[in-house]
Amino acid sequence: MNTKDAINNWSDIALFLAIARSGNLSAAAEQVGMSQPTLGRRLQALEQRLDATLFVRGGRRLQLTDAGNAILESAERMSREMSAIERAVDVHARGLSGDVTITATEGIGTDWLAPELVEFHRQYPDIVLNIKVENRPLDLVHREADIALRLGRPTQPDLIARRLVDVTFGLYGSRQYLESRGSVECIEDLDNHDFISLILPDDTGHVAFSETSVIPVPFGRTVLSSNSPAAQMSAARAGYGLTVVSCRWASMHKEMVRVLPEVDVHRAELWLVTHEELKHSARIRAVSDAIAERVLARKLMFDTGT
Repeated sequence: MNTKDAINNWSDIALFLAIARSGNLSAAAEQVGMSQPTLGRRLQALEQRLDATLFVRGGRRLQLTDAGNAILESAERMSREMSAIERAVDVHARGLSGDVTITATEGIGTDWLAPELVEFHRQYPDIVLNIKVENRPLDLVHREADIALRLGRPTQPDLIARRLVDVTFGLYGSRQYLESRGSVECIEDLDNHDFISLILPDDTGHVAFSETSVIPVPFGRTVLSSNSPAAQMSAARAGYGLTVVSCRWASMHKEMVRVLPEVDVHRAELWLVTHEELKHSARIRAVSDAIAERVLARKLMFDTGT
């Protein structure tokens, strides 16, 4: 087995880890920013250099072979060491220039974040903002992002987390839909309405109306579901039916009307998260402070949509 060349090529080990963590080539390719055929060829070349098969197909997933499991722990250790090297360099990066990667959910990342940071961009034009819109939590320890805006307190160690505001979710529909289907005066009226569901990223693949709700479910008729909050919002604005979205997001679209405004369907805490070793990186600290300032300035919008 020619392990020397493989070990010397860190990028191939990083690709091996992406496949092992995601369980399929398609998801791994998206994660590393590479086409699936290219990733497949890179994996095949690595296996040829190692003279070993690292993965076998089990159902819809790629499963580690004994050889793959044998190198997994060492590959994870290499990943941690490479991340530590990158963080160590960033700790000493005092200049206000370079890339900063921010991860946020669709609701915050698509409509809100970039416009709120335009003044920061004008003040620090040499800082390049990379916004990754992801509904899954990216791994800050392994530098998938530098800063994260997350709904819910993070549990990973070695992270600096700051609670910013409460985010309130309500029940909304477009003005066009409500005019055609009638107003909602009480919870019982919901039985006569159509709904848009969000497919939650849980282990069961359950299609739910919201993660937690004081409104009993199921009710009415689900006419559309999506795993994308942006698609969910787009469908609501188009008049498919009622749905649960954040009050802040709905307030950015004037055609959206809140029904049963006395009911907070869901509340979540918004946290700003960075890796603890990056607190001395000037550009990351500057971006982090700017995001916190803008969120806190819009506290009432996140809470009530006003």
